[in-house]
Amino acid sequence: MDRILMFDHNIKDIGLYTRPSTQGDELDLVEDFIEYYIRNFLKSNKTNNLAIFVEPKVASGFPDIVFASYSPKILENWSEQRENLETNDLKVLSQLLMTKGSTGSELITRLKMPEKDTIQAIEKLLDAHMIIRDHGLWKPVDIKKIYNIKKLISVEAKMTDIKKVAEQSLINTWFASQSYALTSTSNPQSSTIKKFERQGTGLYCKKRSFRKIVEAKKLASPSSYQSLQFNEWIGRTVAHLS
Repeated sequence: MDRILMFDHNIKDIGLYTRPSTQGDELDLVEDFIEYYIRNFLKSNKTNNLAIFVEPKVASGFPDIVFASYSPKILENWSEQRENLETNDLKVLSQLLMTKGSTGSELITRLKMPEKDTIQAIEKLLDAHMIIRDHGLWKPVDIKKIYNIKKLISVEAKMTDIKKVAEQSLINTWFASQSYALTSTSNPQSSTIKKFERQGTGLYCKKRSFRKIVEAKKLASPSSYQSLQFNEWIGRTVAHLS
């Protein structure tokens, strides 16, 4: 199990906060699914490692589970300065990854951040060797040196409230490369299946064992600063353990 990292409590050193889980059927469903996912991962994936976040605090709430499959080479381009990166810094980095390069004034306009905060973020990203200056633009270095997550999969669990869990799974697409709902309903209606297919999110159901009813659409990753934040939480933890 040394290929598995579990994040199920607050770790202030890395800036991670989680919500305490409530005992009950839903928590049992979540815990059973985590065990199922780990078993499948270890069987089918011999290359990458797996980080599991249980109810991590993100800007849109507390997703029940986030699975991050990441490269064991995550520390190859790591630097101590990355420990100091905060949300604003990752917002600037995310913007630069999306635009492939921007001037300082473009960053200020697009992100609506104060000039002082934007300049400070640029300085911190430079110190961490994550951006360069090229022909008057701030540009990110090669994405492989920044982002080592291969898959970032969110899972929202509900015993029966399919409508609510469908909405939550759609919200999570802002940071996840695939977003799923998990329910104990064994045979969902065809209209439910069509809804998930339409919105591009996936669905797992459980009768005796778990079944993937709908495959989630694969989205680009990192898709936002929150995707980058998961990478930094993992990197900081691996660095502290090494």
